[in-house]
Amino acid sequence: MLLLSVSFGVSAQQKFRTEQTLDTVLVEAKRITRPADVNIGTRVSALDGQLLRINQTKSLSEVLADNSTIYIKSLGQGALSTSSFRGTSSSHTQVTWNGININPAMSSSFDFSQIPAFFTDNVMLYHGSSHLKGGTGGLGGSININNEALPQDSARGRAFVEVGSYDTYTGAAMVRLGKARWIGQTRIFYQQSDNDFRYLNKVLQKDEFYERRKEAEYKQAGAMQELYFRPDEQQLFSANFWYQYGDRRLPQPVVVNVVQHEKQRDTNFRSFLGYDYNQGKHRFNAKVAYLRNSLRWNKWYDGDYFEGESTVNRSQSIQLKTDYTYSSSSLFRLNGQLNYTYDFIDATNYTAGRVSRQVVTAQGNALWTPIESLSLHAQIMGELNDTKLAPTFSAAVLWRMMPGLTLKGNAAYNYKFPSMNDLYWQPGGNPDLKPEKGFSYDATLSGSLKVGKRFTGTIDATYYVMKIDNWIMWLPSNNWFWQPRNVRQVLSHGLELQTAWNYHYRDLKARLVLNYTYARSINRERNFEEDGTYRKQLPYIPKHKANVRLVVDYKKFFINYGVNYTGIRFTTEDESYSTNAYTIHNAEVGYEWRLGNRCSISPKVSVNNLFNAYYESTQYYPMPLRSFLGSVMINF
Repeated sequence: MLLLSVSFGVSAQQKFRTEQTLDTVLVEAKRITRPADVNIGTRVSALDGQLLRINQTKSLSEVLADNSTIYIKSLGQGALSTSSFRGTSSSHTQVTWNGININPAMSSSFDFSQIPAFFTDNVMLYHGSSHLKGGTGGLGGSININNEALPQDSARGRAFVEVGSYDTYTGAAMVRLGKARWIGQTRIFYQQSDNDFRYLNKVLQKDEFYERRKEAEYKQAGAMQELYFRPDEQQLFSANFWYQYGDRRLPQPVVVNVVQHEKQRDTNFRSFLGYDYNQGKHRFNAKVAYLRNSLRWNKWYDGDYFEGESTVNRSQSIQLKTDYTYSSSSLFRLNGQLNYTYDFIDATNYTAGRVSRQVVTAQGNALWTPIESLSLHAQIMGELNDTKLAPTFSAAVLWRMMPGLTLKGNAAYNYKFPSMNDLYWQPGGNPDLKPEKGFSYDATLSGSLKVGKRFTGTIDATYYVMKIDNWIMWLPSNNWFWQPRNVRQVLSHGLELQTAWNYHYRDLKARLVLNYTYARSINRERNFEEDGTYRKQLPYIPKHKANVRLVVDYKKFFINYGVNYTGIRFTTEDESYSTNAYTIHNAEVGYEWRLGNRCSISPKVSVNNLFNAYYESTQYYPMPLRSFLGSVMINF
């Protein structure tokens, strides 16, 4: 299997310290544990537990933006944040939670600002569309949020508080209890902010001037309960219940003279019951999940000239998933999966008010290793979306060229059905839309290097090509409202580079990580003779994105320094307007006090946007200038 990283040798005492305390640095770079049924040609990267614990006070959108090749488009701190994988749109990213698809049934675009990193144990990123286990839709890739069945032990706990600029307050706590064959874990999280940050207005007047952001306050809270029961070594029963609440104002672009006000309240309840069996050549797991989402939106105006507006949109989903793997030997493996999803929506914004959808997915795959250095993988899947059938497939090869050097590649064909909003939103919904579909190809060269006893490094370099037909866009119609249509044929190709270097000498540990992506995503066909969008970069897809992170741990001190670069993004289809590129520096320093073998206190100070750069992730939505945060983490 592809070696993505190299582990340091650490003593038992050091490992205990790493696992039981704040884990403020990545002192151990672990091999990514790839699920047995993942396509071997898929490029997989991970936000592991240590990295997530370093960033527990942040949202998942911030962690992804700072530590991966994914581009996160944000409307500001605490506001809508969506992803772009390999030059695709936000609806082309599939998001799962412990194997359950949690993309919103209405829009398909997931808001990562509403996911605290504190509620995750690891996040796996599957790049490209060749990983078909979760069904169709992930034309760009998938983000898989996981909670882990932790080892059975006595009580454990973790809590933190953080105070930051703009009256930002965050608090969270986790308690874990384990006895005999039972494990229970409870997590709670709360954050609020006035979010009235100072920024430089460059558009309203000839001369630039400073002002404060208005109507951007928000608060969010969540609770998660996990239960695990292991009757024997072969079986595991699990249950997880997650409630998330968000209440936020929706600020207007800085070019608007604000006379209207908007507010949005989101409530999400996600739950599942699971069963896992693993014995010899057989592995079986099943889950039944229930998801519920409610979104309340209000708009009101200054004065009495216009009446206010309000909508309530609710969705519910039931999912049944079964998965079976048979491994006849280490050289051959068969896997199959059967899934059923029922979505029900009750929406003010739908003409029919209530609509539903049923999706049945069946897939099978096989892995064969004819010789030690070569593995082959093939997968087929069929998805029945109400009455429409979508057949998909992928094929992959992995070649272990020599110790420490691996080459792999894959080809895949995938679909993305229109979202419920695309079909039924009024005004504009278009029930005649065709599914988006496309081929993708990529190849990855991976290597590892060890220099002496103290220096190790890994590198992953991937080149990909995707062609997507029937790309859906919302465009103005003859009736003066916007409507989705299949109007674009897209070509996306590019390069992804990830490298990590580790140094360890006595009490000094250091890790340097670099992520870079080049994404060229264009309209590959003319819609008419003078089409100005032909071969132009799609809006809000940066060609260049990079981030570098340096983590240093010396005795009880730790330092984390990150630099994030995002290139220009065109805001129009003909590349006539764009937002500026920006580079952001973030730094943090902390210290760890040990209080016995099981307890520690770790204060930390962070500075975001260290050099006070003005930038916009979305045009006319300014981001904060320099801000300060102070936190204290307690482990017991």
